[in-house]
Amino acid sequence: MIRRGMIRRFGAILRHQRAGFQGNAMVVWKVPEDQIPRVSRVMASFPNVSHCYLRPSLAQWPYTLYTMIHGRSEKDCRRASQKISERTGLKDYRLLFSKREHKKSSMRYFR
Repeated sequence: MIRRGMIRRFGAILRHQRAGFQGNAMVVWKVPEDQIPRVSRVMASFPNVSHCYLRPSLAQWPYTLYTMIHGRSEKDCRRASQKISERTGLKDYRLLFSKREHKKSSMRYFR
């Protein structure tokens, strides 16, 4: 169906809490602009990183690269971010832990 152009792509939603992943952290990183291509590839290569994206920095918020890290616990997320820090050489980052899940909804293409 994809080859014939009937379907463009498939998507799925994993209910990570039900799958046993209770630790979830958005990790924000201060990355020099010239290092973004290299660093983002390294970060995205980690299996517990589900999202890696770039955002503009602000004077009071210098973080530009964001990664979503999933783990069985907060400790797992801290360990993963520390490994990313060691592998990339970045030391300026913060972990923002999810405290509750907000409603998720899927896109509606046809009504």
